[in-house]
Formats: sequence, structure tokens, C-alpha cells
Amino acid sequence: MEVCSLIDENEIYTSFKKIIKPSDSTIVLYSGVWSFINKINFKKDIAKKLLDIIEKVVTPDRTLILPSFSSNSFLKNFKFDLKNSLDNNNGIIPKEAVKRKYYYRTPQPLHSYLIFGKKIDEIKKLELKTSWGKTSILEWISKSNSRICVLGIPWNKGCSYLHRFEEKFNVPWRYYKKFSGKIYNNKKYVGYCEENKYSSPSKIILKYDYKPLVKLMEKNKIFLNGNSKFFLQSTKAKHIDKIANNFFKTNSGWQIVKNKSETKSWINKFKNSEIENNY
Repeated sequence: MEVCSLIDENEIYTSFKKIIKPSDSTIVLYSGVWSFINKINFKKDIAKKLLDIIEKVVTPDRTLILPSFSSNSFLKNFKFDLKNSLDNNNGIIPKEAVKRKYYYRTPQPLHSYLIFGKKIDEIKKLELKTSWGKTSILEWISKSNSRICVLGIPWNKGCSYLHRFEEKFNVPWRYYKKFSGKIYNNKKYVGYCEENKYSSPSKIILKYDYKPLVKLMEKNKIFLNGNSKFFLQSTKAKHIDKIANNFFKTNSGWQIVKNKSETKSWINKFKNSEIENNY
């Protein structure tokens, strides 16, 4: 029986070099290393070594963007700490990045991002009026035609960039809800923070899966593939935008909602009152 060799640091480096082009100025990475962590041959300081590799590929002359979401943490006590608030579902790479002083973290208590590299000052100027809409970092990613990458996790599970189109096309199963609280920097009080999110219902659990949209992207062959030993793919924001815009424009967006009848019932019976009460 053939024995597969373990993944070393050079294989990870060369894989990222395959899916990130020299012309890419901004790279966004969503990751879930748990899916192949047992195949890695360096067991000590995995997060540190992975981020070192990624930074080596990106270099300070470009820009790296990593998710650093903290909604679960924030909603417990409505406190957001730039250095300490981080949900587990971000993965180990953002957990390592938040320790590094040269990363800038956007001041959003639910959906912040960590930024490394050349365009930090440009991103600092964003108004961030909503989580995913105009003036958001996701709109900036689109306008910058960034290279969007997923590592170890499928697009429909890990790429939060896709939420942008739900807000852009004002889908009926969400509505705007403002979240506010206190912001800290390594336990030191800084001030007030808020985020306006295009939220899912409170009264029901919205069940959704972006797989129908991802299948369209696969059909259009927009992805670059990395090493076959672990899942790593990328594409440009403009390729996602073209397919997703058409998908939602033609009302195909309902395909991502798995509990359609329950969601439509909520829209008809409870959505307006939920908006009014904002709970």
C-alpha cells in the first residue's frame, strides 16, 4: 500500500506560490487548517510557521487580509478587545496574526479583519458603515480586485466574502441590525464601538449553504489549485463578483436557503415586528 509523505514547509510555500500571482497586490485568506493538520510534518509552532510562510509569499510590499471574527465572544458581554476577542472558527492562522504588533485590526466587534502590508493606511480610512455593504472592507476587496484564497476549508463553508451579495441585493431573509458595546485594546478601555449588520432572523434559525453558487464558480473554472495533498484554491474578486451578481440578480439566491418554507413564513409573519423590536 502506498504511503503518503507528510507535508513540509516547502510544499506549503510552493503551493501558495501556485495560487498567488506576482501581479496580485492584495491577498485575502480564509482558512481551516484542522482538515489537514495531521498531515503536516512540523508539529511544533504550526500556526507561527504557517503564517511566516504566508507572509513570505505576500511580502510587506503587498497586502494580506485575514478574518478575525468575534461575534460569539462579543455577544456574551458586548465587549470587544482588539487583542483578545477572537472566535475559534477563525482558525489558528488569525490567532497567530493577532499576536503580531504590525497587524492592524479593523474596529468591528462582529466581523473584523486583520491587515498586514502596504495598504493598511488605505483600509484605516474606510467608514465601515455596514459589515458587508458600501464602505465595508468586503466592498474594498471587490474594488481592489483582490486575490481571495481558501485553505483547508470549502468555499461554501469558509468564504465570508460571499455574504456581500446578500446585502448588495437586499435579500428578504435578512435585515439591518445595529450592535454596540465597548472596545478595548489588550484589556485597556478605548471607547465605544458599533457594527451595523445585515442580520439573519432571531425568531428562527436561518439554514443556508452557498454550495449552489460555488458549483457555478466551479463550472466556470475560475479557481487556481494548489498542492493536491491539501485543499488550497484561489480566484480573483472580479470572477466571484461576475458570477454572484448574476446569481442574485436573477433571484437564484433563494437556492442557498435550505429551510425556504420556514424562512418565507417568518418574512410574512414576523420580519416587520422583529425589525421594529430590533431583538
